[in-house]
Amino acid sequence: MAGFKGRARRHLSLRGRTWWFKMAIPEAARHEFKRRTAIVESLETGDIRVAMERRDARERTALDLFKAIKAGEAVTPEQIDATSRGAIVREAIKALQDAGDTDALHDAVSAAEDERDHYRGKERKLFDTAVSGKVPVDQHLEAYLKEAKLADKTTAEWRGLVKRFARWCAEKTLRLADIDRRNAGKYVSEEIAEMHPKTAKKHLSAVRGYWDYLARRGLVDTEQSGNPWDRQLQPQRRKKGSAEATQGERPFIPRELNAVLYGQQLDSGDRIEAGQFDHQLQDAALVGALSGMRLEEIVTLRVGQCAGGWFDIRDAKTQAGIRRVPIHSGLVKLVGRRTKGKKPGDWLFHELANERDAAAVTTKRFTRYRVACGVDDKRDGRRRSLVNFHSFRRWFVSQAEQAGIPETTVAAVVGHVEGRKSITFGVYSGGPSDAQKVACVKAVKLPQPPLAG
Repeated sequence: MAGFKGRARRHLSLRGRTWWFKMAIPEAARHEFKRRTAIVESLETGDIRVAMERRDARERTALDLFKAIKAGEAVTPEQIDATSRGAIVREAIKALQDAGDTDALHDAVSAAEDERDHYRGKERKLFDTAVSGKVPVDQHLEAYLKEAKLADKTTAEWRGLVKRFARWCAEKTLRLADIDRRNAGKYVSEEIAEMHPKTAKKHLSAVRGYWDYLARRGLVDTEQSGNPWDRQLQPQRRKKGSAEATQGERPFIPRELNAVLYGQQLDSGDRIEAGQFDHQLQDAALVGALSGMRLEEIVTLRVGQCAGGWFDIRDAKTQAGIRRVPIHSGLVKLVGRRTKGKKPGDWLFHELANERDAAAVTTKRFTRYRVACGVDDKRDGRRRSLVNFHSFRRWFVSQAEQAGIPETTVAAVVGHVEGRKSITFGVYSGGPSDAQKVACVKAVKLPQPPLAG
């Protein structure tokens, strides 16, 4: 028996003239396999290319079963066998169809019908589903997200968007194999087209990215007609001569900044009614204003990342986001208060330690708090206010620019790559010095605080 460890021939071994599939069963799943340590099955072919196609189908089925077992779902050996055999039969029939071998195809279909007769009830249904390829639209979603290695926030968003499409499909009894350009277009017309352009683009990107993965893995066929999600949205054109139409999200103006930093009504200057999370939100707002950091970077800081006069950002949206940010003198007391008595691995914002998505929770809380302060800028046709938590970051960049700080230094502090795109700065320069970064942060000054009301 010849075995291969290379990735191209993973789980394959040649016995005589027939390829076999062998895949280890995780310890936690073996109780459902009668304590077997591996799945071992004949792929019933001597052709390595056919064997690899059947291996891929069997591997996907096995991984889905392992996931179901881990989630606590009951899976019997008979169900495992029916799903496995159905996937192998499907790949065998597909290979013969592609080859145009009608005699062998007839024999394969007859053999599949005979094998189907061995199953009853739920097992037969599983066999039929595997043979037909009629799996739910989101059948391979988790495998895709794991391979995509997106940021945590993006992963959660894209999971939700693809599952939203899957629910729509389930309501219309559509399965993965049913999704063609026509059905994709119907979903876009019914669910996406009326969204704000940015929201629509994000929604479509999530589904299109999932379909690209399915195509790469041979789970859907896009060779003839392409990705069904391509060119599904009408290009957006700006309204000519409308200043409001081109108005984008903006920094806070000084009055707005003071209102949210001190919890006061924008118009009257009166203190707003105290809320449960106001103190935490004001602290996060101050860090945002005096560091230029993103919300998700701020609220996931650990105590050990706030030492020696620097914030150490180790997990960010982009490679440029992994950086060290000087701690502004206006944040020293805040950091000291929030790190006192804590261990290096503790959260700086301990109020969020048990939240599944600290950034999303803070965004919602801050929106309510900001509106309570009377700070809002909603425009017709806009999905959200032109001022939001990101306005602290915009304000920081504006202040640094107005203080004469070079763009490359500001970009290094806030984690932008844009300021370093040229060959000179992007390739040859080692980046701004620590002293330059400190000077950048020091140049940002808060507006005069409001008089006590």
